[in-house]
Amino acid sequence: MKIIVVALLFTISFSMAYSEIPDSIKDKTQHLAFTNNLNEKTITSIIEELSRHKIIKNTKEISQIYTIPTVGKIDFVKISGRIDEFGRTAQVDLQIMRPDGTIDYIKSPLLETGWYSTIYPIDPKSQIGTYLVESHFAGEIKSKSYFHLTKTKLPSTNFPLWLLNTFEWWIQDKITDSELVYSVQYLTDLGLITTHEKPSSSMRVVISGEEMVRRGTTHAINVHVTDGYSPIEGAKITLTIEDYGDNIIREFNGYTNKEGHFVFSWEIPKSFDDYKKLLAYISVSGNGSSQTHLWEFQVYCLPGTANCDIDGN
Repeated sequence: MKIIVVALLFTISFSMAYSEIPDSIKDKTQHLAFTNNLNEKTITSIIEELSRHKIIKNTKEISQIYTIPTVGKIDFVKISGRIDEFGRTAQVDLQIMRPDGTIDYIKSPLLETGWYSTIYPIDPKSQIGTYLVESHFAGEIKSKSYFHLTKTKLPSTNFPLWLLNTFEWWIQDKITDSELVYSVQYLTDLGLITTHEKPSSSMRVVISGEEMVRRGTTHAINVHVTDGYSPIEGAKITLTIEDYGDNIIREFNGYTNKEGHFVFSWEIPKSFDDYKKLLAYISVSGNGSSQTHLWEFQVYCLPGTANCDIDGN
């Protein structure tokens, strides 16, 4: 792999347009190398800076690979994106086509910044193969992306180690800016590196609550929003509680108080199954930024109560 890619770097004619890499980024990379801190984490942060400067472009059709979980476990594929709709909240319709052609339909809240994010559960019975994800908004297809499920255990990272050498050659002026940009863009197009053009955030969100709740009792989720130092009053909170079948159980909107707190409380219906996991999607908008968080909790029942199949001691 290393020999092939290096050959590509020096034999291809660079016709792609790109912006010159700012000296500040090269100085930062040189400092990291000098202090022996040039590694996967710092290289990824540099690539994200190149993305923010529009030097590296995200590829919309990226195939991410996930290993199907073992028996008794559930995992999640994260699906996110951005739509050019700002200053409004709405929902994005997502269509997930399985390898056999059947389709799952799910919805994701659209934040005021135009970002959306949700998760798609996978389990041992999930189909092996490539899944197509289409995002629909206002009757139009806004984007397409792909992910692939396999039973093969994957390495902990897809980050190619030879990329460290490429950055070292660049700061030593052994390769040009254009050659570095091409190699990073090549990996991004393959899906080996994913850059995220996340909006700058001056907002810190802390979520707390019970993770085990008995049905028929009141459950509370507390959202605390600050700028890192002081509470943010009036941050908008959108909370949606769903089950693993993407069925919406409860929705609620509100705003943080002067202490930066928003407390959502509701009574767990007694009609729930004896043992049920639920998901709370919490979207927070305020102080010029937006975030989405996931809170997972479990509902249980006491042995001997109606519709409770759990045996007592």
